[in-house]
Amino acid sequence: MKTKLLPNYGASVGLEAYDIDWDCQEEIIELGKLCASQCIVFVNQNIPTTKLNQTMMSWGEPNTPLIYEAVLSKKVSGRHWREIFLGVAYLKSKHDENLPKYAFLGMGHFNNKPDENEANQVINIKNYGKNNRKRPIGFFQNGELNWHSDQCTLDDGQRIVGLQSLSGSENSQTQFLCTHDAYESLSSDMQSMVKELIVKHKWVDNVMAPVLDPLQTLGLRYGMVPMDGMETRLYSETASGLAGMKIPSHSFDGFVGMSRTESDRIMDEINKALYQEKYIYTQNWQDGQIVFMDQEITLHKRPTNVQDMDQRKMARLIFHVNKIFNTQKSKRLTQVRYKGNFYSVDDFIDLVDQDRKRMFEEFKNKEKLLEYKINK
Repeated sequence: MKTKLLPNYGASVGLEAYDIDWDCQEEIIELGKLCASQCIVFVNQNIPTTKLNQTMMSWGEPNTPLIYEAVLSKKVSGRHWREIFLGVAYLKSKHDENLPKYAFLGMGHFNNKPDENEANQVINIKNYGKNNRKRPIGFFQNGELNWHSDQCTLDDGQRIVGLQSLSGSENSQTQFLCTHDAYESLSSDMQSMVKELIVKHKWVDNVMAPVLDPLQTLGLRYGMVPMDGMETRLYSETASGLAGMKIPSHSFDGFVGMSRTESDRIMDEINKALYQEKYIYTQNWQDGQIVFMDQEITLHKRPTNVQDMDQRKMARLIFHVNKIFNTQKSKRLTQVRYKGNFYSVDDFIDLVDQDRKRMFEEFKNKEKLLEYKINK
């Protein structure tokens, strides 16, 4: 395996890896270490998605968003989870043997031909129906995506996303922004403050993904910010020890123990240091390419607008790196911080379940009241 600098990119981390021997286990482990330490790694080698899955599985355990996993494993159930279940249960067709279990297709995945084999379907059944092949399917199917990281409300072990362009990706882009250089550019006093700050999170519809339909937005919310009041540390490190920040780009609700005015002032100062062109790497996609991206101190966005009937299809795999690192930041999540307290994963899921049921009942009561007024 060889490496070289990414083009048109001024940050100190991020590389292109090439001439990778995908059958050499030593090189595969070295690639995992590289992804954990460099945060953005571009690979211009077209490999089967199953090979990508095998590669990342050798780095660590697969990751599914906390609430999705609870829904799919039936840890939570009932009418109040029905919509969420329908939104995530059919991300991968059971007939598709070419894709690994943890491959989530989306980012504008469409099937236009009525006679196309169902083996390539990744369907939200409730939203689009089994037989309507001319509607977008998969997560984030339309529009642009603003800056974000995966599961931003969890202080979890480092996760790596493998984003692979399968077909129809030409003329689309993804941008990546590692926070390491911005953190290092801060004054020593500001760095010390960042290490102490705890972020409060609150979900706001249509900020991260402005044009998703209501069901997609609901599913996204439970994958990203399942409960308002969740808290994470602003300072973070990768499993390899690279320092940076876990930026709450779309869910910021201030810092614990600080007024919103003061919180916004500090966040504005951090954002000015962070959002600079020299720190942003833009991937102009061609089919068959892969970008590995850290989710702990790295943000990404889709600046190109995926439109109805686009044929863009991509695979997105999420794995930890706990098999190749033995550091605190490689360890899997055991507790969730919520409104100043720590909860076990199971106890937190119970809280989310109760909150979801409350919102579901409120919505149903409003529907009944509206129906009563209309009929009256």
